[in-house]
Amino acid sequence: MATNQTVPLKPPVKNPHNVEATKYYIFNETGNIMMASTIDSSQPLSQEVQDVFSEVSVFFAGMSRAITNTINPETNQPFSLYNYTALGRIISGSGLFVHVTEEDVLYQTNQFGANFSKELIESLLGLATGAGALSFASAMISSIGNEGLNINGSSSTSDSKVGNIVFVCEYLLGMPIISAIVVYCDAKEHKQQLQLGPCFKESSVTTSWTMHKDTYMFVTPKFINNYAGNLDSITSDPQYLEMIEWFSGLLLQTPEINQVVNSSYHDQPVESGSELDPANTYTLLGQFFGSKKGSLQFTNNADNKASITTGSWNTDAISFTVKGTLTTASAIEVLDASKKVIATTAESFTITASS
Repeated sequence: MATNQTVPLKPPVKNPHNVEATKYYIFNETGNIMMASTIDSSQPLSQEVQDVFSEVSVFFAGMSRAITNTINPETNQPFSLYNYTALGRIISGSGLFVHVTEEDVLYQTNQFGANFSKELIESLLGLATGAGALSFASAMISSIGNEGLNINGSSSTSDSKVGNIVFVCEYLLGMPIISAIVVYCDAKEHKQQLQLGPCFKESSVTTSWTMHKDTYMFVTPKFINNYAGNLDSITSDPQYLEMIEWFSGLLLQTPEINQVVNSSYHDQPVESGSELDPANTYTLLGQFFGSKKGSLQFTNNADNKASITTGSWNTDAISFTVKGTLTTASAIEVLDASKKVIATTAESFTITASS
């Protein structure tokens, strides 16, 4: 039986048997992947754990290649790996990141050069390295700063955020855990600090930075698991190239159709070559169709004996009904509000002849 009484929250009683495990860590050369383990380097990780962590390397390599090889339509230049808009589109569009925490961080310092870079990264990652040097720190912070300067110097872009992503691969008491930390700031708000260049110029000026930090749980994609142990061989593999193309589609938000389902029969997938029934309602599933309602049409309908009536229109789903006669199998095209064809189904359909 429920009561309205509240129980005061008390700090736990100290227990000498509760001991935090020692954690060993190391970064890759660029600082984008951090490995941490409660076992020291003399004890090798199991093959299963190595496979899971290798998937992170494959994912990061594919993401980096897609971002730096995709032209930003606003600048006609390739996206930068430090462009937060590009990172955000892959994070939100891939479905592999689960948002766990977010926080705004106010960081003030009078450090400069390598000390500034190291201190900032330690603060953002919550990692005290002591006297140990983070050799990648200066290059990473300098690259972020240069991207900010490029944004401030460009009049053709609406992107104002710069940031970076760090994957944290942890092996904690036998359990592999992967998370991603994404940090960004507004380049236009920090124009003066970026011009001052604390990451690579000596200065005694105290600078203040407002940054946003998001932490995600990362779910490794199963379809690249088979290639985890042989990263060099996958650069020309069709599945890997398909992943690159998928990333590029997320960056450019290219409209894409995944399948057509029969909404009148529990969203049962409609196979290619099927007859569409005018009595049923169908739904076209995909992504980036746009928020403004457009229209659908058959590709082979020269005699205009068949038509499609659209119902609800969302960015990832369009409901529709059909009527008329269509004996020649035809794909369905999605047209935006300006009547431009933006996507076409891979499947072709006919319409059931009216009785």
